[in-house]
Amino acid sequence: MKKESCGSTLVCCAAFLAFLLLASLPAAGQIVEVSRDDVDRYIIAEMRLRRIPGLSLAVVKDGAVVKSRGYGLAHVEHNVPVTPETRFNIASVDKQFTATLVMMLAEEGKLSIEDEIGKHLPDPPAAWTGIRIRHLLSHTGGLADTWLENVNGRYFFDYSTQQLYEHARTVPPKFAPGTDWSYSDQGFFLLCMIVERVAGKPYHDFLRERILGPLEMTGVTVWEPRQVIPNRASGYILRDGQLFRNRREIDYGLWNDLLLTTGDLVKLDAALYTEKLLKKSSLDQMWTPARLNSGQPVRFSGSTRSYGFGWVLDRFRGHRIISHGGYTGVNIWRMPDDGVTVIVLTNLDRPSGSNPHGLAQGVAGFYVPGVSWLAMQPANDLRPELTAKLREELPRWQEGTSEQSLYSAEFIEKSHSAFVGGSRSEMRRIGAFRSLAFLAEEAAPEGRMLYYRAEFESGRLFLRVLLDRAGKIADIQGDRV
Repeated sequence: MKKESCGSTLVCCAAFLAFLLLASLPAAGQIVEVSRDDVDRYIIAEMRLRRIPGLSLAVVKDGAVVKSRGYGLAHVEHNVPVTPETRFNIASVDKQFTATLVMMLAEEGKLSIEDEIGKHLPDPPAAWTGIRIRHLLSHTGGLADTWLENVNGRYFFDYSTQQLYEHARTVPPKFAPGTDWSYSDQGFFLLCMIVERVAGKPYHDFLRERILGPLEMTGVTVWEPRQVIPNRASGYILRDGQLFRNRREIDYGLWNDLLLTTGDLVKLDAALYTEKLLKKSSLDQMWTPARLNSGQPVRFSGSTRSYGFGWVLDRFRGHRIISHGGYTGVNIWRMPDDGVTVIVLTNLDRPSGSNPHGLAQGVAGFYVPGVSWLAMQPANDLRPELTAKLREELPRWQEGTSEQSLYSAEFIEKSHSAFVGGSRSEMRRIGAFRSLAFLAEEAAPEGRMLYYRAEFESGRLFLRVLLDRAGKIADIQGDRV
């Protein structure tokens, strides 16, 4: 639903891609001091490669902001630079705010996450029977992602909450609640409605009262298409290699995105180490992978990551990661056990290749080398036959095909088409496949996790390949770092 746009030339001065001397990196898990230029060179080089007009970065280590800087242009047309005060549209990063408000109301006994959603919504359709609040929080309710009414594929310019709700009632669920996972903006729209009705006040008033005000998040504002908002970054997309302005002018009423600064998310991050917003038990519940009715933890399609309540959950070589991104090219990447948080806000939308998740991981690797793909070197290949098959498979992904015998039946059924389709568009950006190197293997709850580095004509792709106990590929995640 959240569409942005982007375009042309670039940004900051040219910089050569100079990474740390990997051989001199300390042991995994050790937090190291980084000179200012190490991270700057990495960010500037990646912005040039990905053609990102502007980016704001903040890094927090052990409660202190160790990096806060703007790069490139907030407005390309008027040559306005990004600063730490620049406000970016955070798109789906706002889901953590909605989830937090729901959990606050649960702590106060005003609702239960086990409540069926129809208890708190007017005239719910019969098709929503059995969908509980926890299903919406974890995207396991079966509701569609996009649910906006349109005429012949053309959307309206203005929607009221009532219009959105009435149309949502007509969209049938994709599956029974708790039986599968599928990302759903519709589900979080309904959560916003539930928050309003239970709190007895407008959603954004309750948000300011319970989160933004207490945390002094003064840079946050609600996005409205016709409002003049100081320090607002323009959104861009790449189309056929050219930079274009985002022309998003639709008003979604209650379902409006937030605009904020990296400094605002730094304040939120600090609060999440305390009980200022929620009890530790509630935070732990939000950061625990949701489970399906079968007892299996949910997992993204074509990904090794899971989902809690409003947060993406992951582990990388033993390091716990709690994060969330947005369509507009933004990401907050938290590593609470390591005391490091990286916030990346760009004004190039994610489908255009801004890859804020990969950028955040890339920056995090300078402070916690254990999560750095760049620090991993080719190792003794324990599965040369599988590696050889993957070398043949990567060019197939670029063509939108694959050798299905390599994959588990569950992956073929649920994730295969989405993964191959997504890989085709992403991998074609980085040119012809050149080589594949085995990096590491380790135990995983479902079987074994393998790490690979794939070299292409104009970029790298790092792969996590999850093998089930039968040796079949159960999931794959590709990272551009």
